[in-house]
Amino acid sequence: MTGDDKKRATLDFGDDLETPPAPPVDPNAVKAATRAAGFRETPKALEPFSSSKTARRTRRKTGRTEQFATRLRADTLEAIYAYADRHEITLAETIERAMAALVNAEH
Repeated sequence: MTGDDKKRATLDFGDDLETPPAPPVDPNAVKAATRAAGFRETPKALEPFSSSKTARRTRRKTGRTEQFATRLRADTLEAIYAYADRHEITLAETIERAMAALVNAEH
């Protein structure tokens, strides 16, 4: 663009008051058009959570502030959850008890 070509682009945001609003779109027409174009509807999830995995929450404030993230085998994770649930303790307490048992076993 040269110095003589300082014409600005005009943008139409559709806010011209003399222009009538667009008619509402029929949702069924949109579905029919998308199906005709080969798109498929996304299947709905049956359950937000699977029955084997339940949401787990901390039961009380523990004062623990350090994070520890790792990947475990499914059976190990389920064993940790089962122990914590059975003893009504947090996952952190479960790991702390396991570490104490390991340290005591060394001595």
